[in-house]
Amino acid sequence: MTNPEPENVKKTNLDKLIEFFHAVRIIYDSKTLIDKGKFYQNAIIYGQLRALLTDRTKDKRKELKPLFEIAKILGTEIQIYYMPNTIEKDLPFIKEGMILHVSSLPVSIERQLPAQEKISLEDYLNVEAVSYKGESYKVSEIINYLSDKFGGSHYDSKLSRNFSELSNIGFNNQPIITNLILQIADLFVKIGLNLVKKISDFEYYIVFRPEQFSTEENYFFDYVLPNSNKSRIALFCFQGKLRLFLNDLIGRAVNLEVEQLLEPQKTILLNISHRITNDLKSEIKIGLDGNSILDLVIDEPLLMLNELHSYHAFFNRSFEKEMQAFEFGIGEILVRSEVGEDSKRMVLFNYLLNKKREELIYFNKNSYGQSPPGELDIKMTGNVETKKYSA
Repeated sequence: MTNPEPENVKKTNLDKLIEFFHAVRIIYDSKTLIDKGKFYQNAIIYGQLRALLTDRTKDKRKELKPLFEIAKILGTEIQIYYMPNTIEKDLPFIKEGMILHVSSLPVSIERQLPAQEKISLEDYLNVEAVSYKGESYKVSEIINYLSDKFGGSHYDSKLSRNFSELSNIGFNNQPIITNLILQIADLFVKIGLNLVKKISDFEYYIVFRPEQFSTEENYFFDYVLPNSNKSRIALFCFQGKLRLFLNDLIGRAVNLEVEQLLEPQKTILLNISHRITNDLKSEIKIGLDGNSILDLVIDEPLLMLNELHSYHAFFNRSFEKEMQAFEFGIGEILVRSEVGEDSKRMVLFNYLLNKKREELIYFNKNSYGQSPPGELDIKMTGNVETKKYSA
């Protein structure tokens, strides 16, 4: 009896985003440990960069590497700045007798020096950044050679003599080519962080007017992402206290309660924001009528999805419970896929607070609205009506 061929299942875009998020965190953590003198973490960085940027096994020859695939999914072109090698143009004779030459540094997202030039990251991987004893090495080749030498992804017992010598030339206990790769790793973290933030950061503004609260949980909205670990964004009240529930794409949940009681029969402007910080933490803020009522930093960053049209959205109900004895009106909803600086947010707060409104969409008891994934139109069920605006 022969064993059946294993069935290959294509990864979803969400799976790819989650794996990429983990890779960014792994390289960031390894860099942090290297800065503390834990140089053995270099092997992890070599292997990760190879897997994400350069690996060309037979089965993957036609596939985009993970970083470039995520960038394509998000419609982003990765451009960087580097220092082009002009030494032969400036001093043609210098190549005679030259043993070692390292070029292309610094590499950065923004231009740091006037002589830096813009290049796509894919093209930069083919730049010859190091020459040693007449042999030149592309950036991608250096990543692959180091991964082979130190076992970052797989281990080769043989390497060229020149590259073996080159990998031992260094300063401050670090090989020169390792310092080159660490700059690329730092660049990758910044690029990766920008891509993750493009997925995960969001600001949500809602102008609403709650009536008397019932003794149960009263949901204003509940966004549930289908075909995921119940990724979710829910805002509700319990006995007048505001609560925010976030469940990220990995399945990690945060349930936050604000001590301040909401005032019924009063129109309120609420702001909720989530963003991943440069040191890979989650910052969550809630503002009420322009005043901060919650400002929290979580060490474990949440991988949220800010494309709310991908969720199944519910208003005046939860995902699990269809009806609730609660009434409130909505005057406006504004969602942004990035979190601005506090000064810009205050400008937006003042604009929304002072904006003239004529009416509210009012959800009466046991009525609700819902919007299936991929649809922007909210379908109303029960007694939903339009009322004149009341401050």
